[in-house]
Amino acid sequence: MAIKIIVSDTVKFKVKGTIKDGNGIDQPFDFSLTCKRLDADQQAALKDENGNIVYVDFMEAVIQDWSGVKDGNDENLPYTADNWRALAKVQGVAQLAWLTYMRESGAKEKN
Repeated sequence: MAIKIIVSDTVKFKVKGTIKDGNGIDQPFDFSLTCKRLDADQQAALKDENGNIVYVDFMEAVIQDWSGVKDGNDENLPYTADNWRALAKVQGVAQLAWLTYMRESGAKEKN
C-alpha cells in the first residue's frame, strides 16, 4: 500500500502511566487526547527562543479535546487550557503526553 502525502489533521491517542501513591505503590492512570497533527515545520515553530520544547505549552497548542480526566469529586473534567495546566502540574504528565503525541502523530515502523 502506498503512503499518501495528506493525512488526517487530527490524531487521537491514549496517554498511559503510573504515579506512586503515599505508600509508594504505583497507581496506573490513562486518559485520551485528541490533538491537531502538526507537520515538522509546525512543530519546530513551537520551540522557545532557545530552541527547546516547553511540554506544557506545546501540548496546550495542539490539544483539542480529552476524555478520562476527572476532578476531585470523580466527575469528568472538560478540556480547557486552564484544566490542562492544572493536570500538567503533576510532575511528568506534560512530558509523557508530549512523548506519546510525538510517537502517535507521526509515521512509525509496522511490525
